[in-house]
Amino acid sequence: MPLFRRKKIIRPKNPLGMALYQYDRIVDKEVAGFLKALAVGKSLSPGRGNAIIESSIYKLDYILEDISKENLKIDYRSDKTRYGVIEMINELKKYFSKAKERNFDGEQLQNDKTIKNPAEIAELREKIKKKMKDIESDYI
Repeated sequence: MPLFRRKKIIRPKNPLGMALYQYDRIVDKEVAGFLKALAVGKSLSPGRGNAIIESSIYKLDYILEDISKENLKIDYRSDKTRYGVIEMINELKKYFSKAKERNFDGEQLQNDKTIKNPAEIAELREKIKKKMKDIESDYI
């Protein structure tokens, strides 16, 4: 018997659950430090910020393409959830573009009221969590 067991991660079978799973992995692992630093008001180097943003935007676009209306046919209740996920991803992309436009200055981003900050985007995620329970998804 091994001393340490690995926790098996089961990927969701529901396509919207899989999209949220991928989104959570991007936000929690790739851009978590980036978002925390900007939310506190710190400035980041443009080179590092561009690298983080470009890779995450590419992955977010891939998720949007997977759940687009042309690629995924689902029922009405799931359709509402899809639009919530799309809105959440687009808000994060807007935040990234504003950060790039402001040269990764956290103080300017805090004062900018035209975009949603990471806390508001996290609130959108909580609303989507409730909708995922309604459609009985395997990933919440």
